[in-house]
Amino acid sequence: MNLRILLPALFCSLCLVAGAQDKTTVTKAPSPNAPTSVKSPRVAKTKSPRFGGIAKTDTLFFSMERTPCFGTCKAYRINVYRSGYATFEGRAHVEKEGMHSGHVGKDTLEMLMKEAEKIRFFELKDKYDSEVTDLPSSVIRIIGMGKDKRVIGRVGTPATFTSFFNKAEALLYPVAWKPLAPKE
Repeated sequence: MNLRILLPALFCSLCLVAGAQDKTTVTKAPSPNAPTSVKSPRVAKTKSPRFGGIAKTDTLFFSMERTPCFGTCKAYRINVYRSGYATFEGRAHVEKEGMHSGHVGKDTLEMLMKEAEKIRFFELKDKYDSEVTDLPSSVIRIIGMGKDKRVIGRVGTPATFTSFFNKAEALLYPVAWKPLAPKE
């Protein structure tokens, strides 16, 4: 008889204790008149890194490319990652064809970003081009500070962009590139 009374009482006690430990928070939707500038204290703001994307892995920071033309124009692509690891892909009319790797210092990353800020790279148009078919393009892409911008310059390119491309090329093209083994 005592067991019939004791078991339900014990069960109810356990339910009450478990319910007291469950701290589920119910948030209600903000009213239309609530201020919009107030941020929830639970939302952690992640600061975008100066170089590269927000992923914790090594991400692309800077890429530059010269595209081919119908003549003997250099054609290559250089990618620089936030760790300083860099790749060079020689495509045509370059001393080093194929895939190569190298390393650049943080000072070089900083110089590239400062020059981009100086010319207001992130405010440039995405493309400077026309119906011309025999001219190579100069392409720069920068990922950093929460932005990802790619600019293609071929015809009517601003002098500031051309100068920036030439400075970046002078910094990165002479890196001590080492050939990468082809993937099988």
